[in-house]
Amino acid sequence: MRIFLKAVTVTCIASTWILLMALTFHYPSMSRLESVLKYQRRIADLEAQLKQAMRLIPTTTATTITTTTTPKPCRDDFNVTFETENRFICTHTSGGIGNFMFAFASVYGMASAAHKSVLIQQNNPLLKYFNVSAKVVGDVCICKSAKFVFEGRHCSYNDKLMNLTEFRNYNPGFYFQSWMYFRDVTDDIRRQFTFVEDVRAQALVLLKAQVQAYIKRESEKHVRVTPQKVITVGVHVRRGDIARRKGFVNYGYGLAPPEYFTKAIQYFRTKYNHTLFIVCSDNFQWSKANVTGNDVIYMERNPFQVDLAVLAHCNHSIMSVGTFGWWASFLAGGETIYYKHPARDGSSLRKQFSANMSDYFYPGWIGME
Repeated sequence: MRIFLKAVTVTCIASTWILLMALTFHYPSMSRLESVLKYQRRIADLEAQLKQAMRLIPTTTATTITTTTTPKPCRDDFNVTFETENRFICTHTSGGIGNFMFAFASVYGMASAAHKSVLIQQNNPLLKYFNVSAKVVGDVCICKSAKFVFEGRHCSYNDKLMNLTEFRNYNPGFYFQSWMYFRDVTDDIRRQFTFVEDVRAQALVLLKAQVQAYIKRESEKHVRVTPQKVITVGVHVRRGDIARRKGFVNYGYGLAPPEYFTKAIQYFRTKYNHTLFIVCSDNFQWSKANVTGNDVIYMERNPFQVDLAVLAHCNHSIMSVGTFGWWASFLAGGETIYYKHPARDGSSLRKQFSANMSDYFYPGWIGME
């Protein structure tokens, strides 16, 4: 009722002004000032009448017309089992494939420590590209009834999350980008992240073709090389989004400079006789200008999952910035060179890491700048 009266009054005021304009137009001899004053008084009278009427309406009236909506129930068939057994930890996140891999691996570590099982939604991209073993549900709405626990800093380890032992389900958030969550189950994680056969097969075909091309080039120089002697080094160059998108730039992502890649490549060239560097990137124009050599190959026009599989099947790794290169290096399992400044000092991103970033970079990896 209060809203109705207010609407009526506003309509009357608007109509009065329209009438004023019409009168002034049709009766030019009428004083414009006189008309304005007349109708200002009329508007003031209407506003006074509105205030008087509003006082007569009980203030409780407004509450009687408010409506509430009942939350939509979760209809996944597994919901009853989930709420009865109370032994599950949900995994979900956002971003690229590397983010999903960190979230799953870390939750897997939490679940293993607490003797619980991992629950994953059926549209999670990991199920499409890896042989992941977990309880798959159709709708993650199930997890809304689980206890939410927050990680704190995204790229640091929180030991409290390794003690989720209450008789209940958990729904931790959000990124968990620290190897320490799954340090006791690394063999399991490597098995979980074996590529599905078609992705694996594509990667191996591409890699074999590049090794054979390298051997042929060497033979033309009268150098005999067998496939076993060719040391492949996967090089991930990330620049596209973190170099041009304002949100990433402002957040504090660092960019690995040309000098970093030169040092890292030289490290492997010095150590091995026959190295072949396989470059995967989101900016090949930059890569071709700054990551160069007769032993450098650019893997262009492949889907990201094939790029990841190619890098993961190399002997050693050079990573720049981000979780994609992190997981390519981890799965390759050889020597890894990483860029020491993935986040600018003082930035919001830098605050997500521990002081020396040891929670994030895997033990034994070699930092360069």
